[in-house]
Amino acid sequence: MFKKSIAAVIFSFIMILSMGTGAFASEIEVVDGVSYETINETMSPEVQKAIKDINKVNEKIEAEIAKNEEKAAKLYARYEAELEKETDLEKKAELTAKYEEQITKLITKLQEKAEKMTEKGIEKADKAGIETNIVLVEGFFGDRTALIDPIVVVSW
Repeated sequence: MFKKSIAAVIFSFIMILSMGTGAFASEIEVVDGVSYETINETMSPEVQKAIKDINKVNEKIEAEIAKNEEKAAKLYARYEAELEKETDLEKKAELTAKYEEQITKLITKLQEKAEKMTEKGIEKADKAGIETNIVLVEGFFGDRTALIDPIVVVSW
């Protein structure tokens, strides 16, 4: 009996530690999978400014993703509620087509906006001599996932 309670306490302790570690790690990343680039004094002022710009671009992309994920969740909830109320198959098909059009438009606009912001950020980084890559991260929009493209610093 005593051995089981010790094992339960140890297991609980391990679970608490693992949950806390994930929460702290998420503060480091601007967008999941894209780390926030730190600035240090050994960098030239031009590189420091470019990295600040990259971080700002990624923060803006993160804000756009969050805003559009929220819009998509509301759109999906409304679609499901309307679909549940409707009994006519033809009207259900119309609702589905309308939803598909709206969610596709929302995702496409976000991808285009993020792409433009990324391109401008990369241009500024290139001028400062910073090598960057585009990393596709997954966003969840209603009943779909889509890939959005923030910037990752490779070297300077």
